[in-house]
This record gives sequence, C-alpha cells and structure tokens, in this order.
Amino acid sequence: MQVQILYPTLGAKAPTVLPWARPAYQYGPYPVIVFAHGFDVDPNTYRALLVSWVEAGYVVVAPFFPDTSLPAVEAQQGVDTESDMYNQPGDVAFVVSQVAEAARGIPPPYAGYLVGLVDPSRLVLAGQSDGADTVAALLYDHVYATTLAAMAVQPKAVALLSGAEWTRDGTAYSAPAGRGAAALVVQSLTDGCNDPADSSQLYDMLTGSKWFLALDNATHLAPYIGEGAAAMVVEQATVGFFDLVLRRGDVTPATLEHDGNQAGVSSITTASSVPLYPPPPYEPGACALPRGAPTG
Repeated sequence: MQVQILYPTLGAKAPTVLPWARPAYQYGPYPVIVFAHGFDVDPNTYRALLVSWVEAGYVVVAPFFPDTSLPAVEAQQGVDTESDMYNQPGDVAFVVSQVAEAARGIPPPYAGYLVGLVDPSRLVLAGQSDGADTVAALLYDHVYATTLAAMAVQPKAVALLSGAEWTRDGTAYSAPAGRGAAALVVQSLTDGCNDPADSSQLYDMLTGSKWFLALDNATHLAPYIGEGAAAMVVEQATVGFFDLVLRRGDVTPATLEHDGNQAGVSSITTASSVPLYPPPPYEPGACALPRGAPTG
C-alpha cells in the first residue's frame, strides 16, 4: 500500500515539505495521526491541514486507498470504485499495525526512519468525507469489531471531518464500551455533499468526551485543504483537540472553545446532542475539488 508520511524536521520550515529530510529525533518520539482521505482525492489534497498537524509536533501517516484515491480512480477510466470504501477500515487497521511494528523496531520497507520517531501509544485516527466514514466504521460499526479489537493499539482521539454512518444491510453503529476515544466531529452547515444531519447523527450516537465543530458557511472540501476562513479554524481546533486529549502543552477546554467559536465562521460545543441540521440546497459538483485545488 502506498502511504505518505509527514514528520517533523529541522531541515525545512512549514509549509515546505522536503522529501527524505532528516527527522527531528531529538524532540520525539511523536504522537501519530493516521489520516484517511475522501473519494477521488488523496493525501496531497489535504497537504495544508496535514502539514499544520506536523508543525504542531505530530507524525502523519496517510495511505492512498487502493481503489478510491485520485490516481486509482483515474486509472479505472470511469469505473465507479467508491464501493471499495468498505474495505478501507481494514486498510487503516493495517497501517496502524505497521506503525506499531515500527515503534517496536520492525519498520515496514522504506520507512526505517520511523524507528524512534513514532509513539503509537498516542494514536489519533482522522478522516474526511469517505475517509471519515471509514474511520467511523472501524470504530463504531459492529461489522468491523473484530478488525478493531485486533489492532495493536487503540486510538486516544478521533477526528471525523464531514462524515456519516454507512447504511448497508447489517450495519449497526454504537458507541464503544467504556470511555472510548475522545471524538471531534466537524461539519459545514452548508455542505452540499455530506448532509450535515449525517454528522449530527454520528455525534449524537457517541458518549464520553466529544466535541462538535459547526462551520457556518463552507463547502465540502475547502475547510480541509487550506481555503477560506474556516480552514484556519479547522487547523487550530483539530490541533487543540489532539493536544487536549493527549495532554500536550497547556491546552484547556477553554482554549478549544476559543479556537472553535469564531463569529460568522464557526461554533463548537460539547453538548450531549446537536440538531439534525437541514440539508442545504442541491448544488451540482458539491463533492468535487474546488477549482485550482491541489491534486498531487
């Protein structure tokens, strides 16, 4: 599986990414974020967001899903491969296992530099759109309970960015037993691709520590690829959430509330439930990349 790995280095200043730069081992090992991309895009699409996480002191491991990444979809020449997302929870679990092995001194090929760099005991799972669906299914869908239980490490935190529950026959979601991973659900209320109520449903199903970040006026992808005012909120709020859960720095719930409550842009809550927000008007191409957005 092709995987993009971004890590802290003293050899380049963000947002520059320098291939094969020497990792900043002296400040590690670092917590790990395994990130799942959406359909017909890939980790490069989210470069601005992923780099903001690395700049905050995280290693980001982002697989290219074999049938739903941008290169894979293009190679299929119009064949609909989106249904392969049902295999993606297993892909995420596999990537987690490889990171855990690297921490034990047994890295996957071409990633020997991960030894001494990653601390999978501080694992975060994150995903956007179909990637958020993938992560949610792995954690909460009974179909993947065995896959989740077999993972070498369990996540401390999860970020679901414009996600939804899958509704195929036999699918049943429930909050994890015990406290489970703390969760941040992010959703634009004007997202014409992912129904805002889908994120509400995910959030309301969860128990334990959880936050809901509502974006007032943003598209499906722009907040996660560095475009618009909401993008800065997403970058700050996700880092603040990760740091709060992992007890890094001096982040407090008040810090996260300050980052998430931006007049005219966003609001954040820890309420036990949020409204089932109404769908916005239909907009052709609402799921597509904005013009000029990064594609590779």
